[in-house]
Amino acid sequence: MKSDSSSCKKAVCAVLSVLFWGVMGASHLNAQEVFPVGSFYYQINEDGVSATIMSHIDGPSATGEISIPTSISHNGNDYAVTRIGKNAFISCGGLTGLLTIPNSVTYLGENAFLGCSGLTELDLGDSVDTICSAAFYGCKGLTGSLTIPNSVKVIETAAFYGCSGFNGSLTIGNGLKRIEKAVFYRCTGFSGLTISNAVTSIGTSAFWGCKGFTGSLTIPNSVTSIEPNAFNNCSGFTDTLTLGSALESIGGMAFYQCSGFTEVVSLATEPPTFSFEDVFAGFNCTKITVSCGCIGAYENSDWHGYFTTIIDDCNNVAELDENMASVYPNPTNGAIRIEAENIESFSIYNMLGERLFETSASGNIVVYDFSPYEAGAYIVKIQTRKGISTQRVMVKGK
Repeated sequence: MKSDSSSCKKAVCAVLSVLFWGVMGASHLNAQEVFPVGSFYYQINEDGVSATIMSHIDGPSATGEISIPTSISHNGNDYAVTRIGKNAFISCGGLTGLLTIPNSVTYLGENAFLGCSGLTELDLGDSVDTICSAAFYGCKGLTGSLTIPNSVKVIETAAFYGCSGFNGSLTIGNGLKRIEKAVFYRCTGFSGLTISNAVTSIGTSAFWGCKGFTGSLTIPNSVTSIEPNAFNNCSGFTDTLTLGSALESIGGMAFYQCSGFTEVVSLATEPPTFSFEDVFAGFNCTKITVSCGCIGAYENSDWHGYFTTIIDDCNNVAELDENMASVYPNPTNGAIRIEAENIESFSIYNMLGERLFETSASGNIVVYDFSPYEAGAYIVKIQTRKGISTQRVMVKGK
């Protein structure tokens, strides 16, 4: 009897096991099922509460305007539409009009709208955080301006490659830290470019051939590297190129043939290094303004090969500093007293632009001893909550 009982228990366990894994397998299959609702095919996401648009019902033959819904109903359940899948609308050149990405959507898959050259406007909404590679590749019909919303954290390679129809401004929101390679390659229609101060690097060929840009270009103080060909052949700019204070390196041909700039300003105290050659080849402007006291550093670097006239902003800074900070006694052969509101840090440079000393600080008064220094001129840079104040200090002979 025990043997029969044991066999029975084993049989029951086996049946239950089959039923359990059968249910789990069915759930998995249901999650992967592709089904139509309205004009699109969908798939339920792994979370079980949201859905991905997989394709248009008419495939590449789809025509007319499209409306991306925020949610759908399927088998008695409601699902938020959060993703547009890989190749979802690839080669749907017959789609036209305004494309609005609703705020429910957070992810645009690889090649999602590749070749949709009939679309005329694009609104990315306020929730997209990832735009995958080639998502809008070759969408030549898009016009107007383009704003990358603050929600976007990632834009992959060639996302807007060849979108040459835009004729307004391009604004990069403050959620993006890196502009990947070839993201806006040959986007020739944009009229202006604003890069947020969250961006830390600009990738290879990111804006290659964007000839429509006009006015000035400011590389924000957050950017530490500009990679090769980043702005190659962007010849439309007509005003000032300002390079931020944190910039450390610029790749070969980064500003090749950017012949329209009339003025260059570099806020980096130490000249950014050049990787490879022809960084500013074909760059008609040969005059650059650098930070106070940094002329020598730039003259003794590769920058002098492109900019034969190097000046600093000491005069302008002095006028501004009068109301921001005071440094005395000046000249000195000993300690100086620095007074400014809410001092955060200060640093000392020689006239070659080499940093000799730097430290954090707090309060409104700092005392620093110059007695170990040789006679000559030095630059004191004072960082306050309101900005940077720069002073030239003369050290007298002993």
